[in-house]
This record gives sequence, C-alpha cells and structure tokens, in this order.
Amino acid sequence: MASKTALVLRATGSQGKGVRDPEEPRALALKDSGAQLFKGTLDNPDSINAAVQGCSALFLNQIPSFTDDAETREASSIVVLAKAAGVKHVVHSTTLPFQYPDFRTRYADNLAGPAIIGKGNVEDLIRESGLMWTIIRPGIFMTNFTTPISNYMHPELAEGKLLEAVDRDTILPLVDPDDIGAFATAAFQDAKRFSGKIVPLASDKLLSVEIGREIERASGKKIEVVFKPANECEEEAKTNLLVAGNRLTVGIDALVDMEEVKAWGIPLTSFREILEKNRDAVMPEQW
Repeated sequence: MASKTALVLRATGSQGKGVRDPEEPRALALKDSGAQLFKGTLDNPDSINAAVQGCSALFLNQIPSFTDDAETREASSIVVLAKAAGVKHVVHSTTLPFQYPDFRTRYADNLAGPAIIGKGNVEDLIRESGLMWTIIRPGIFMTNFTTPISNYMHPELAEGKLLEAVDRDTILPLVDPDDIGAFATAAFQDAKRFSGKIVPLASDKLLSVEIGREIERASGKKIEVVFKPANECEEEAKTNLLVAGNRLTVGIDALVDMEEVKAWGIPLTSFREILEKNRDAVMPEQW
C-alpha cells in the first residue's frame, strides 16, 4: 500500500478548541509522534497553502459559525488550495443530524440551527468538489463530559450535578473523537472502500442517567442527574445556545445503527473506557 501524506486541519483540537502555540503540550505530542506542525488559521490562505503542499489527502475539520457563512467560505478556499496542491481524497467530519433529509427546515428555528445548516452547506460543497470524498457524521463528543470542555458544556458538574435539557428517556449517541480519527485513517488507507461513503458514527449509546453513573464510577464522587422541565427547556432554548444545542440531540440516536458502525471493523471506545483513560479529566478542577 502506497504511503500518503494527509493535512489534518485543527489537529491540536478535540474536534473543538485547538491551540496555536507549537510549543504547547498537545502540539509537542503530535510532533513527537512524527507529525509536521504548521501554525496558521483556516481563514488564512497562505498558511493553508504552505501546509497542504505535498499532501494527497485532507481531513477537513472546522469550527461552526453561528452568525454567518464563514465556515463555507473557509472550506471553499481550502478546497481550491487542496486541489491545486494535488490532494485527491478529503475526509470531512460533520454532524449526525444531517441524517435527517429535512435537517434545514427541522432546525431552521433553533438558536443553534445556523451552525448545523452551515456545516450542511460545507458538506454539499465537498460532495460537489470533484475530489474523492468520505463524510463522517459523528454524534455527541464524549469529551464534552471531561475537562476542560466540560467546564463550559456541563459547568454544573463542579457542584456534583449533570443538568440535562433532554427527556429522561432520551438516548444519547456518544463518540470518542479518537474514533473519528480512526475512521478517517481507515478511509485514507482504504480509499476504494470508503470513497463516496457517508458514515454515521457513534461509539456508545447511553441514557443521561447512565452517563451520570459512569462519571460517578470514574470520579468516586456522587453525581445527581437533573432534568429540566420540558416547558422550561423550550423557553431557555430561545436564548441559551447550550440548551438549544442540547435539545437538538433528542431523537438522534435513531440516526445511527451501532451494528452498521461495528461492521466497518474499526474498534470503538466505550464511554467507560474514555473516562478510565482520562481519569484525571473526569471532574472539573473546582470540585
């Protein structure tokens, strides 16, 4: 099998906030593993152009925009530069709700909707780019429940509470960001198998009470799972972006078939495993 060089955008993030300091521990860890680091931003064509030279593959990973079409404009510029540099295959990580054919109208009135719809526009751009493509549609990141991301996504964990704006019987499709990386790697290594494929991805499916139980088990701290009343959730979702995003997760577990995911033959990480692997990041520092 011929070797490939891939440009991984935002490689120092966890499908979330990245770092720009090449001396930061996350960046140094990548460097130690053999990666070549490039400092830049996705809206800077010069930095992208420098990084993509010599690459035959691209992992496209962007921050959503809630206010404008910045994500689409960035992706359009990146695709042009990638094609000019000789990239043949792009793996694009988007989001599980795109499994709904009507996601644009379904989420049009949700406060978090513009970010979802914007990513949908980028997905369309990739499929029409002329490049070989593979699209991964992951569920909810397991890292949302570990620090430092949980400090923002679930700040009440600092008080021993997991506050949820979903129904008690809502099943959440969770994904380890490392599993997204494993699927992307597999797609680059076996382009024939993954070309033109859309992969809905979850690593585990759990109820909120089960998530709380696993956090409690890993941390040794008592966790109370609190469900906001539905009418309160709907009202808060009009002004609170986190609540609005939380509401978007209701029902999306049905969009991913775990047996189909397992059929790809790529090992998956359970929520318990990621908590054990990152035990020092299970609870907020304020606890």
